[in-house]
Amino acid sequence: MRRPATPIAALAAALLLTGCATNAVRIQAATDVTARGREATAATAAYLDSVEQRRRDAAAALVASDPSCLPASPLRIQVPTIAAAPPASLCPERDTPAPGYTLLSIDVGTSPRALLEPRVALLAAVGDYVEALATIVAAPQADVSTELTAFAERVGRVVAAAGVADVDPATPRGQGLVALATFAAELAREARTAGQVRALVEERGATVDRVLGELRGEVEGWGRTAARSADDLYGNALFRTYLRHRADLTAEQREQLAARVFAAREASRTGPARAAAVADALALASTAQADLRAALSGRLTPAQRRTAAKLNLDRIARALALVATVARPL
Repeated sequence: MRRPATPIAALAAALLLTGCATNAVRIQAATDVTARGREATAATAAYLDSVEQRRRDAAAALVASDPSCLPASPLRIQVPTIAAAPPASLCPERDTPAPGYTLLSIDVGTSPRALLEPRVALLAAVGDYVEALATIVAAPQADVSTELTAFAERVGRVVAAAGVADVDPATPRGQGLVALATFAAELAREARTAGQVRALVEERGATVDRVLGELRGEVEGWGRTAARSADDLYGNALFRTYLRHRADLTAEQREQLAARVFAAREASRTGPARAAAVADALALASTAQADLRAALSGRLTPAQRRTAAKLNLDRIARALALVATVARPL
């Protein structure tokens, strides 16, 4: 029995049959979506690993800087509230701070992983969805079961992941994620019937708009606050350690500690920009899927369909490539 053509092959064939051999070669961009999805996921994991290690190192340096502190999490420290605060230990001896100080609790385990990782995974899932829509736009009768099955599986894993599964289903965010998982599962069931896929997308495709919009807002909010404040805190802790012990350190030890101070300050500077890259990628993915959804229901010529497919495959590939920059210096 003849095996059904893969969606990418079907899309390329549709272009070839209309005499667009050059565009058929360029439609290899569809393959780039999968590759760049993997790159984005791996880059995010590498970046988050480095963030967590840097913060653990900074927390250890902070504890070691004052004998009043114990390696506990959350770590409670005293920070002055007035310019002429009398000398006091870094960590409080009792439950109340010294005069002229207030208590600050630091969660040593704080990491952007819980916020960024599932959102990048959802973006990669949307890449499968965009690839399926682009294929149907250019080749209306194509079988897109591979892409839509991958979309449903990825969304299901994200919804079940820590930090997402515990969202209250009664909240707007919880409702959006549940609706997205249900939509993805129904698309996967109907994936071999292009007409049913188009009908589902026209009826409920706005679900993807809402979820991507919510995720973008969350990432932007994190970028404005937590992305900078945590690294600011650790940078200041390391600087305090340097000031307290520089006279007792060798030149090599001072150099190593100073390098960590500069690294924390650089992370504080670039953290918001990295969060902005993820937010921009989510916006680009939202544009790609919305444009393809409009193309599915519009009255387009074959040439216009091919143009829409190629344009939006390029958009989602760019979105995933943008996310991959989080693991690289800005």
